[in-house]
Amino acid sequence: MGASTTATLLGQRLFPALLDRYLARNGYASQQTDQPNTQDANLWQPVDGEDGKDFGAHGDFDSRSHAVSAQWWLRENAKPLAVAAGAVLAGVAGVAARH
Repeated sequence: MGASTTATLLGQRLFPALLDRYLARNGYASQQTDQPNTQDANLWQPVDGEDGKDFGAHGDFDSRSHAVSAQWWLRENAKPLAVAAGAVLAGVAGVAARH
């Protein structure tokens, strides 16, 4: 999940009709390609390597993906970050109480 997903969710809350119109025009086309499918059909069976290697969710759109996501990192580390933020706030409150 990246910035475009966050923007879509926020837009859906603020401007639902406008976003629906935009996605109806552009959403489908952005997920399609004019290149012919050269891979074996993989609707019912995963297309793993002959040695059993699982290729995961990789394909023609890998060039659009990002290796690092700040949003994912924040989500995965939410608890330690919340504890650290609480400790900082407690420290600030302690210093403020002394003055």
